[in-house]
Amino acid sequence: MASIQHNVSAKGVESWRVVWREPGGKIDGRTFDDEEKAEMTKKFLDANGNTFKLANEAKRIHDQKVKKVHEVLETHIAQLTKPQPGTIRRYRNLARDHIASSPLGNMGIDMVEKKHVIKWMDNLVSAPGSNVAPGSELNPRTKKNIQALLSSAFATAIDMDLMSRNPAKGIGDPDLGESREPVYLSPEDLELLEESMPERYKLFIRTLSKTGLRYNEATALRKRDVRVEGERCIIRVTRAWKDTGDGEEIGPPKTPMAKRNVTCNLELSAKLIDRMKDLKPGDLLFTRPNGLYLRNAYFHKVAWQPVVKELVKEGHLDDHPWIHEIRKAHTTHLLQKGVPVNVVQARLGHEDPQTTLKIYATLTNGDDLKAADLLD
Repeated sequence: MASIQHNVSAKGVESWRVVWREPGGKIDGRTFDDEEKAEMTKKFLDANGNTFKLANEAKRIHDQKVKKVHEVLETHIAQLTKPQPGTIRRYRNLARDHIASSPLGNMGIDMVEKKHVIKWMDNLVSAPGSNVAPGSELNPRTKKNIQALLSSAFATAIDMDLMSRNPAKGIGDPDLGESREPVYLSPEDLELLEESMPERYKLFIRTLSKTGLRYNEATALRKRDVRVEGERCIIRVTRAWKDTGDGEEIGPPKTPMAKRNVTCNLELSAKLIDRMKDLKPGDLLFTRPNGLYLRNAYFHKVAWQPVVKELVKEGHLDDHPWIHEIRKAHTTHLLQKGVPVNVVQARLGHEDPQTTLKIYATLTNGDDLKAADLLD
């Protein structure tokens, strides 16, 4: 049988040398800079009597007949019908950036073992074009999404009789066992975030904080979507930005319950009225400096991430919140002040009141403290 020798040069460069004895007694070898390629060569040598010529030909025939992992992944995504076009596009982007370009993505589907998937996951990093620097460590949630996509593709391969078991099933980064803890934002935290934002986006953050609108709902607001009654504004939520796969376009909100009226307090109303005085009815309330739609990726890159990073660095925030946690904070603050669950549910546009209560139970421990003190 062939053997593999792992070597590390003085400069720290790894290589794997496959060594075998040909039938005539001659010892031969090949060196690879990739462990998977070395292991594959060993397998074909072992299966072909340690004859390199036969092993090489067998591998050539195998590669012609057997689908690569990235090809199966493409087939899997193409067969999906339930997800929205935007979801399909995200799947394709994940496949392109993290699987197809990797050694795992170019392996024959029948050659993949659990150890290959583990090594692939250990090397997952951010790709060019993402919101963070290329090569940065991926957050656990993104890693889990990529792994789930690969595992689903392997399940499709099993259905196609291309493999007998799923080597990605149950595989996960050790950190994935501990899901990200939600970040609770107090009213003071929300004020701090607003004050720390570039001037152009202060009112945007205040609107999210005081209304609980989803990001894609708030960025779709036009002047005509805000009704002014006396000194108070009432926001009619009827639109939201959606990813279509070919870009973003306006569509209905997330669910039927998401179509709703959201009343603003007097302080926010005054600021919105002032913002709208020079706008036309069809103008967006919140935009980039060039007047275009305030895309999530753009806002995160130029405003949210720099501000949050600085606040955490200076010790003003304990952790890095997601922007959606402003909406969750709004939910929590209302319930803490005794607003009935059904009122909060309607204001947030939740289909199920349990969603509202789940957010509250996850983020707050103040009420539990009060309950404990009642026993004193």
